[in-house]
Amino acid sequence: MKFPLFPKNEIYINIIITLFTVFITIMMFFRIPNDRNNLSVAVFFDNDPSVLFYTGKEEITENVKIVIPLTDVEENPKDFLNKVQGRYVGIMEFYGDINFVQEFYQTTRYNKIVKVHYVKPNELVRYNHYTLFKRFWRAVMERSVEVIIIPRSEMVLESLNLFKDFFQVSTRIPEPDNTNWNSKTFGIILALYVILQAPFAILAFIFFNDYWLFISIISIIGTVAAFFSSQNRFTKVANIFILGLLTNFSLYSFEYLNDLQVYRGVKLSLLTLPIVVAFSTFGNLYKEKRINLRHIIATSIIGILAVIYMILRSGNYGYVLDMEEKIRLTLENIFIIRPRIKELLFLPMFFLAGELENAFLKGLLTFFGTFGLVSIFNSFCHLKAPIYIVFYREITTVLVAIVVYLVFVLIRSMVLIWTRKK
Repeated sequence: MKFPLFPKNEIYINIIITLFTVFITIMMFFRIPNDRNNLSVAVFFDNDPSVLFYTGKEEITENVKIVIPLTDVEENPKDFLNKVQGRYVGIMEFYGDINFVQEFYQTTRYNKIVKVHYVKPNELVRYNHYTLFKRFWRAVMERSVEVIIIPRSEMVLESLNLFKDFFQVSTRIPEPDNTNWNSKTFGIILALYVILQAPFAILAFIFFNDYWLFISIISIIGTVAAFFSSQNRFTKVANIFILGLLTNFSLYSFEYLNDLQVYRGVKLSLLTLPIVVAFSTFGNLYKEKRINLRHIIATSIIGILAVIYMILRSGNYGYVLDMEEKIRLTLENIFIIRPRIKELLFLPMFFLAGELENAFLKGLLTFFGTFGLVSIFNSFCHLKAPIYIVFYREITTVLVAIVVYLVFVLIRSMVLIWTRKK
């Protein structure tokens, strides 16, 4: 008898998911107060002498509260430490030298490092007071930024007043989140969750001393195990959901919360499951002669385009069309925290595939649907966002996707009834 790589017992999988769901839910309740406490924010105007954009040439005067390295700073981290003298160091998204700040931390272990968001004056033409307010909102709610730096203008002041209705804003820089949970314990629990579904994943412990690599390997194997361990599509989604939560907890530490380290292997985690499913599904269909070479070529072209789309959209700084930005804003106004567009696009395909009899179309929609699954997992790999924000966002996204799927099923059933095929 051939021993399967993944379990084939739905009851077994449901028991595992239930037990780990109870565990991670309890842990979330312990973590939420800490995450909520880290939503304080300081706001400075860009001409404030307390703020220094640093290229390596500027003098750090007594008035400076925060030093923000810009791109291409060439300075020895220890020399920079002597200059900083207890001030805050800003790690600035989009325009800062993140690599320099990360190297500075790795060399010196200096921990007065805060996340900074900067709105450049020439960016203001893209915004009105409300959309600029939403940019501030996202910076704090989705990325837990501690410092926002803005140019001074009437529109900016209007946005800031609206922002103050929701957040306590001051010029006192909040302390960085110095949480130090025993993340390696959660890493072992994550590994146990995956190993119970894919025993061969125990080999990942070879890399445990390189903890980041261990987590990347075990979690990527977990995405594949979550798909193949159950035949029920809703169970697959629940499995991926718990896998994402466990991965998040396994990296929950000062470095990851403050952008000094990031989950490595993001693109690999987004592509591994779709590629494995594509080869498994269409390879079997081709062997069974249920599809021909034309199907394979067409699927390969579509698949490559989907992969390119996912790569372009991966990370916080992925390319976004203007039309999609408008859809995002509409969804955000409805749900407070916007659902993820990728998942709203791909998850209904994944659920709908289970209703189809045509093997090729079923396989194609399942392939596309896997991008929705890995997108759920990827959401939990962004440690900067408070866990309850990510959880709410993903629950909302899945529920909306299910509603979209049910609407499609209803329309399909009505068409079949109308044409007397049902």
